[in-house]
Amino acid sequence: MRTAVAVAGLVTLASGALAQPNGEYVSDKGAYKVRFPEKPKVTTPTAKTAVGDLQVTVALYANADGSTYMVSHTDYPATAAKPENHASLLGGVRDGMKGSAALIGEEREFAFGPDKWPAREFVFERNKQRVKVRLVLSENRLYQIVTIGSEMFVKGKDVALFLDSFQITK
Repeated sequence: MRTAVAVAGLVTLASGALAQPNGEYVSDKGAYKVRFPEKPKVTTPTAKTAVGDLQVTVALYANADGSTYMVSHTDYPATAAKPENHASLLGGVRDGMKGSAALIGEEREFAFGPDKWPAREFVFERNKQRVKVRLVLSENRLYQIVTIGSEMFVKGKDVALFLDSFQITK
């Protein structure tokens, strides 16, 4: 299954992000909150996937150096998000995002939050930038929490704080 958001698209979106002071970002529609460095730009592209065209809501903030923070949410058809399909859905999203790039380090599967939603975290390199991704599947909604930048940026405390600040609010 292909990903709803391609990394190449993320880099394009990052170049148009406009920063405004803020911090905690709450998405009522997406039922989540997360702490961005500043107010993100929100877009709603449509993605072609193996299960049809899906609307993706993307909140994105890029630093002046191009380092990027992004959270997206996509509602999949209920049949695609059945428990027996969790592994193939998350694996397909990972494969679609990284393309032919190799994973850097170990992929981590875990249960996210108090409801123990299925989740994965992985890192890969594309166009000389590191991409760190956390995927969380809550019922039929897929969240992608992504950072893009240098190796030092992706390994840094700001990225860890961003990833760890993500919470599902429903």
